[in-house]
Amino acid sequence: MAEDTSDTDAQRTPTVIVDGLHIVYRVNGGARGRGTATAALSRMLGRKGSPGMREVHAVKGVTFTAYRGEAIGLIGSNGSGKSTLLRAIAGLLPPERGRVYTD
Repeated sequence: MAEDTSDTDAQRTPTVIVDGLHIVYRVNGGARGRGTATAALSRMLGRKGSPGMREVHAVKGVTFTAYRGEAIGLIGSNGSGKSTLLRAIAGLLPPERGRVYTD
């Protein structure tokens, strides 16, 4: 006797797959702070490599699968990468490493 799995398969359809996602921002100004607009403009016009460039790892190695009909909550303190993760899922931010698949 064959089992009817049509309802089960529909419920288990992945809609978002995030696999080892890393998002990195490159920030001018080094560890001292934001820097000035004049300094940023001179860096852009001079096209020099900035010794004050630093990388901020906003999302590190996130992996999950969301299935059709499921709700997922993102919980974290301010600056923990919640909005950055959502921007990457929406396709607005390119990943440094990893992949995002959406349906």
